[in-house]
Amino acid sequence: MLSGIFSTSSGKTAIENDLQIISNNLANALTAGFKAVAPVFSSMNVEEATSPDQLPATYVAVPDCYIQFYDAPLTQTGNAFDLAIEGNGFFAISTPQGKMYTRNGRFAVNADKKLVTQSGYPVISQGGGDITIDGKDVTITSDGSVYVDRLFVDRLTIVDFPNKQALTNTGGSLFANASRKDDEVPAEGFFVQQGAYEGSNVDIMKEMVQMITVLRAYESYTRLDQSASDMLGKLIDLGKF
Repeated sequence: MLSGIFSTSSGKTAIENDLQIISNNLANALTAGFKAVAPVFSSMNVEEATSPDQLPATYVAVPDCYIQFYDAPLTQTGNAFDLAIEGNGFFAISTPQGKMYTRNGRFAVNADKKLVTQSGYPVISQGGGDITIDGKDVTITSDGSVYVDRLFVDRLTIVDFPNKQALTNTGGSLFANASRKDDEVPAEGFFVQQGAYEGSNVDIMKEMVQMITVLRAYESYTRLDQSASDMLGKLIDLGKF
């Protein structure tokens, strides 16, 4: 009886974690460069059945989640500093916490004439430094080359990873490389489009349907939990006689 209560409790906890992931996805459905997250469920038999008609006690959990790195639709803006990567790759960004990576190409030029993110972090050039924009006519070609007033000034660093699941989401559409083995490599098969940015790859309708499914599952677990508690209460009352 108690194992059944523990099983339903673990299911409710797993669903709560799943609901947090769905809520975060929906909250970032309009965030440029955001990548949707999906939960990883696991189950474990913690108590074997003692008779043929008894099921083993099973607990469920959400021990991890994974980022879905597939491309998102592009939004055309005509802004010279809005950049989108079609295909593989990430922009390299310099932050106080070290080098990070993003698909959010909504850039700007700061007071020091440096190309930066909307949070003010410098975009890293292929040479490892900042990218200076000192002019009016800015053209960024498909390979990430930056021309100012028709003169070549620098090239964007576009990198990729053998195992993208080594990247961790640090917020603000930024990712950090958590693996020492899977170092960045030069991206291949990409196309930089100027005057556009990549949106979020969250499928709002899919997430809403998933949320409804999760809430109904939570209600079912709650009813099972209540039924088990009622039965346990009746057994306790019978034991008093």
